[in-house]
Parts: sequence; structure tokens; C-alpha cells
Amino acid sequence: MYPENYEKFEKIIERLREFKGVIIVEGKRDEDSLRKLGVQTEILRLSRSSLADVALLASEHEEVMILTDFDETGEKLAKRLYDLLVGLTKVDMETRRELQFIASKDAKGIEDLYDLWESLRLRFWAPKEGD
Repeated sequence: MYPENYEKFEKIIERLREFKGVIIVEGKRDEDSLRKLGVQTEILRLSRSSLADVALLASEHEEVMILTDFDETGEKLAKRLYDLLVGLTKVDMETRRELQFIASKDAKGIEDLYDLWESLRLRFWAPKEGD
């Protein structure tokens, strides 16, 4: 990742931490990665239920963030989820797109975000005097 994208990546991670709606991911490792990043909001896993059931549960929230992986399968799942949820609740697909644009060369999906964040912090983070 280029240094100029690191700041954008950090802002996205902060947005994830502050998100108050529900996040949809594919599996447990995706959820684990987000939890390690400090995400505390509800997370629904597609690996636990059918797509329709997850969409139904998610539609009960004011806002839904879809964070499927960056591969072809993740892309198809994101589109299908969006189609099921649009008009029922506010759907955030932009965060996934931004992550995909910034991180897809370094991360194949959501499960890799924590490790990527850790490695980038070590690479780009410059401690301030007194830290």
C-alpha cells in the first residue's frame, strides 16, 4: 500500500469502529478481524444463515454495511445483498468499495484487514515525541 493510502485506510478503520448499524460479513474470520480492529457493532455472518435470512435480520436495522470479500464470490454476494436490502434500509456499499480500491492488492478480503492494519501501522506510524 502506498503511504498516501495509509491515511485513507486509517479513516476507513475509524469509520468501521464508529459505525452504529449492522455489518454483514461472509464468515467467522471476517468477524474476528473486525473485532480485533475494535469494531463493536453487531455483525451478521453469511456462513451462519441463508442470504435471505441475513437480509431479513439486517433490514431491521436503520443502516447496514456490506463487507464481503473482494473476490468474485464476494462481489456477487454484495450485489445480491444490496438488491435484497435496498428500499428497506440504508445500505452502505461505499465502505467496501473504498477498502477494495485501497487494500485489495494487500488483502484478499475482510479477514486480512487486521493483519494489514498491523503491518501498516508498524511501517508508516511515526511516534510523536513522548510516545
